[in-house]
Amino acid sequence: MNKHIFFTGFMASGKSRTGRALAERLNRPYVDTDAVIVERAGKTISEIFEQEGEAKFREMERDVVAEFAKKETPHIISLGGGALTQADNLKVIRENGTIIRLWAKPEVLSERIGRKNTRPLLANLSDEERLEKIKVMLKEREKNYAHADFSVESSDEYTEDHVIERILYILNFWNSHALDVCPSSGGRYPIFIGKNIIPEAGVLLECLKLAPSHEFLVCTDTNIAKVQSQMLGELRGQAGRCPIFKFQAGEKNKTLHNLNQLFSFMLHRGYTRKSCLLQFSGGVVGDMAGFGAATYQRGIPFIQFPTTLLSMVDSSVGGKVAVNHPEGKNMIGAFYQPKAVVCDLAVLSTLPETEYLAGLAEIVKYGVIYDEEFFRYMEQNVEKIKAHNLDVLKHLIYRSCAIKAEVVGIDEKEAGLRAILNYGHTFGHAIENLTHYSMFTHGIAVSLGMRVAARAAVLLGKISAEEEARQNKLLDDLGFPKKYDIDTEAAWDAMAVDKKAEKGKRVYILPTKIGAVEKVVNIDKDFITQSWGAIKCIRD
Repeated sequence: MNKHIFFTGFMASGKSRTGRALAERLNRPYVDTDAVIVERAGKTISEIFEQEGEAKFREMERDVVAEFAKKETPHIISLGGGALTQADNLKVIRENGTIIRLWAKPEVLSERIGRKNTRPLLANLSDEERLEKIKVMLKEREKNYAHADFSVESSDEYTEDHVIERILYILNFWNSHALDVCPSSGGRYPIFIGKNIIPEAGVLLECLKLAPSHEFLVCTDTNIAKVQSQMLGELRGQAGRCPIFKFQAGEKNKTLHNLNQLFSFMLHRGYTRKSCLLQFSGGVVGDMAGFGAATYQRGIPFIQFPTTLLSMVDSSVGGKVAVNHPEGKNMIGAFYQPKAVVCDLAVLSTLPETEYLAGLAEIVKYGVIYDEEFFRYMEQNVEKIKAHNLDVLKHLIYRSCAIKAEVVGIDEKEAGLRAILNYGHTFGHAIENLTHYSMFTHGIAVSLGMRVAARAAVLLGKISAEEEARQNKLLDDLGFPKKYDIDTEAAWDAMAVDKKAEKGKRVYILPTKIGAVEKVVNIDKDFITQSWGAIKCIRD
């Protein structure tokens, strides 16, 4: 727990008392922002409100929150009841810690507040008036309290020790909280990265308010069910020993026909809109379960538990879910965000080396398209990457997810910036199409596509041959294949039906330097044919 812990909640919800007790348990400094304001102003909060107004109080509160949020030593910080109603406070708090909401029933809050009658916004009211105003204020502030990472009830029926133990139990899981995805359409969902965290996933289901109100169904595939039977059982146990649905493994089974089998399974067992899918597999099942969740009874929640490196850094983040069609890959789908993504590194222990390499392709892609420093980090840590070093792997997953989260936060539905994530994919999809999705994994096909895209950029004068060589050297050092003797005429036809094509246009994402790319439309066929030379075998 190396971040600040912030307590929020309505007045009299127990933030100060609980905050002090937790600070003592964790041996951390404790701060009550209201108390700091009172000390510095030399006035009570009521006097500040009466003499200077609420606006002045909020200004003082913002300064105090910003000051303590920037402290290097992790603190326990109790916030005033309205602190999260201010956008500036929310931003700095979210960047620097975990937010816990304490809550109690309106009747409990009213009784506590009425004992002293010193709260400026609720002073001098009858019991009935105070209760009604509390209900109104809670409703108004609910959208702000929803920003908390999780909530814990502070009822008079629970002892202080009970509340503290509950918080510590949840924080034990929340230590793996790495970042949040904030799609441009609104909302927010967390990504967790850690080792052996699935056996504690029940905490997450409760924090997301899915348990015990929802029925769960775990979706996986026949391969994962065998090689990850123990972890699959752990996840099922965390969801109340719910049923498991198994798709037939493989990209060729990513079809509407097989998705319909999931729908039939759910309908026969009476699953309703109060259901939640827990996807425990790689990208194929992730896409299918996500699309199933998006369309079953017009939408139910789902959580991604990716089991491959590729799905951890790519398909599980961003909300693109789909099935394939005979005319093209991922042609039938939706944009539908998960409630959370849980990347448990323990499941990677059974991952075949070819699948590990497939995930690395997407990770290298993020460096090329967005972050030269990240690319350099990979260059400097090649041997540790190949050795599956845990710390390096955690950083690779974190930074990849962070880049994708940032892009999705700006452009969720691929209207502009998100198109850069398709680097290597236009050429890679053509390779997959022509090999019937059986010769290469998706990631390997993308790695070959990146070589072709870089060559196209060189031919068009967008990058130097040295930068192309730098990209290719990292791919070589990590062990990616260099050649595939593709039929360039057939590839040209295959790219015409790629889902990334715009009406009447062929779209390519090409690098302008390591760390930046741009969209280029309708490149001359001769240039594309020459670009395939980056991977074609040279015959005598």
